[in-house]
Order: sequence, then C-alpha cells, then structure tokens
Amino acid sequence: MADRKFVRKLNILELIEEMEIIGPMSLVDNFDISYSGAARRIYRLQKAGLIEPLGIERGKWLSIKGYDHLDFLRRRGSRT
Repeated sequence: MADRKFVRKLNILELIEEMEIIGPMSLVDNFDISYSGAARRIYRLQKAGLIEPLGIERGKWLSIKGYDHLDFLRRRGSRT
C-alpha cells in the first residue's frame, strides 16, 4: 500500500501565508500530494471561508478569517 502524505490544515495555511497566492499545483509541489487531493483541500478551505478566490487570476489567498484561524491553530498547537 502506498504511503499517504498527511498534510495538516495548519501546514497549508502557513504555506498560503508564506507564498501569498496558491493553487493546487503549489500544494502538489510542496506537500507531494495528488492534484485532486490538493484541489479538494483548497475547495474545503474556501467553503470554510479561510481562503478567497483572487478573481480573474487563478489562485487563492488567505481571508481575514483565514488569518484568524491560522493564529488560533498556532496558539493551540493544532494537529488538524
């Protein structure tokens, strides 16, 4: 059975904070996960209001709620 890469929400939000703009390929390149898995994670973060679409440009960035959640996860020492 293939090893599955476990990527925490905290890791993804920190990457977005560092890179400012991401798309699925950013997650594929940084976390070695499948494209469909990366797209699914981005979709879930967007539905939760933690990231926002950039409009015409392809990519996502952290919303104000996303920055607040990132701070919360860091303070809590998240494992999610």
